[in-house]
Amino acid sequence: MNTPQPHESAPLADHETGVEARRRQRIAALLLSRYNLRHMVRLYAAFEGDLLLPIVLGEVGLYNVGGLGLDDQSLAAIHCSDDDFGKLPLRPCNAFSISSSTGIPRETVRRKVSHLIQLGWIARDMKGGLTITAKAANLCLEPFGQDNLADFLSTADRVRLATGAQG
Repeated sequence: MNTPQPHESAPLADHETGVEARRRQRIAALLLSRYNLRHMVRLYAAFEGDLLLPIVLGEVGLYNVGGLGLDDQSLAAIHCSDDDFGKLPLRPCNAFSISSSTGIPRETVRRKVSHLIQLGWIARDMKGGLTITAKAANLCLEPFGQDNLADFLSTADRVRLATGAQG
């Protein structure tokens, strides 16, 4: 089977060499690394220095909304009001699945989940299933909204420019 590898890019222009393509990839990797570092610093500040909290919370939230799909109707549902948030058909998960998907030890996930429950960012149902709360959706999406979106879009534009990709 001839499956392209992740590091392979679009076919090179006739005049572009492999050396030039690798140089462009390194520039793109540097730009993305800078963006990721700035984002991690924002997460560090927002979660009071505990970078495992946004990982656990993010994994719970993404699993929860994973059954909604990414069509326009589902994305609109995620933007619902706080009152309607509880009506979303979120898929609950558990500490074991979060541990399995992240590689974070199960006991550590349990401690982080307990902390997130105390903060009101995760709820546990009668069967022990974990779901994000409207409070978490608001707190976790808003602080990064404008700053992070502007940073992300600027970085994407710079990557496109550096790589010669069409946007």
